Amino acid sequence: MKRTDNRQSGRRLLAATLAALLACAGASAQGVLEKGLNAERQGLTDLAEGYYRQATDSSAAARLRLGLLLERQEHFAEAARWLAATDSSAEALTHLAACQAEQRHWTDAKRSAEKAIEACREADSTLRASAMATLGLTYCIEQNYTNALSWANRALEQDPASARALNVKGIIHFYRGQDKEATQTFRQALQADPKNIDAHFNLGTMYCYRNSYDLAISTLKKGLKVERRSVKLLYCLGWAYLLKGETQGSIECLESVIKYDSSYVNAYNRLGDIYHERAEYNRALAYYRTATRKDPKGSEAYSLMGRTYTAMGDLGKALRSYQRATELNKSDAETYCRLAELYEKQKQPKKVRSSYQKAARLGHNGAQKWCTDRGIVF
Repeated sequence: MKRTDNRQSGRRLLAATLAALLACAGASAQGVLEKGLNAERQGLTDLAEGYYRQATDSSAAARLRLGLLLERQEHFAEAARWLAATDSSAEALTHLAACQAEQRHWTDAKRSAEKAIEACREADSTLRASAMATLGLTYCIEQNYTNALSWANRALEQDPASARALNVKGIIHFYRGQDKEATQTFRQALQADPKNIDAHFNLGTMYCYRNSYDLAISTLKKGLKVERRSVKLLYCLGWAYLLKGETQGSIECLESVIKYDSSYVNAYNRLGDIYHERAEYNRALAYYRTATRKDPKGSEAYSLMGRTYTAMGDLGKALRSYQRATELNKSDAETYCRLAELYEKQKQPKKVRSSYQKAARLGHNGAQKWCTDRGIVF
């Protein structure tokens, strides 16, 4: 973990050092921006980032370029901050909405997408299509599939080859339980843009859901040839290997995710799961604890810690972990059931009943059966 943090600190130090040197040289903001664009064209992204950062104080164009670069690197939170600090152009708003959607900030994403659509000229069909697609995605998350599909189709009317619009349409099909249609649409997105990371990711995910693990792995590997540092592709590849039973391949992928993004909490949790299954409980706990440090408000790591402490026979720590998980996420039915099982072992029938009732109200089938069998209203 320290090596990853040191690498990222070194990268920032390089950018800061370059900024200081350029400041001493008295380089103009426009000149620095041009150097950044030239570096980016040559694939020197770290150097380009340094140039852009030097010019952000006085150049909205530099803030935009930095935001776009960080978005491609999947640093969505920082990308969104720089994009929000530009001149509210259609391009900035469109990409801001996409970054906010990646962070699952759906209300903000909807607002930005609506503003982007208003800001786009009719001639800006690519940008307009992307903004419309993002707006459709926000409606999909709200389970308003009629509006979601309408916006996705409008996006495709603007730009029939829009990979983003096709990706969103595929996601809508997936949410509606139309797996076959979703897979076909993701394939269309990949045909429209063979370098589109989201198309590789979505298609790889669908192959995993359909138990076609070899197809998933080959699709995701093709995506990684386009962007070898894509954490979403590496994470999904790790998942595909895990489902296939190739745990070593999964570990290598998940460790690469952490190397490129030390804040990617899901990777720590999945590594913890692997070592839990191997009965290497202390190692599993180390990953879960790291996840709680990276995301103190995340409930999953606490629930997983509870499971591991239970396997170790430390019921006191397991209980505290599950309780913390339910404090952070009161809609986690599975964790309420695990709490109920612990309370049964501790012979606390009132708490057993209360926990199962909470899980039953949240729709957990096992908890509902437990209550029904005992004539307990939930």
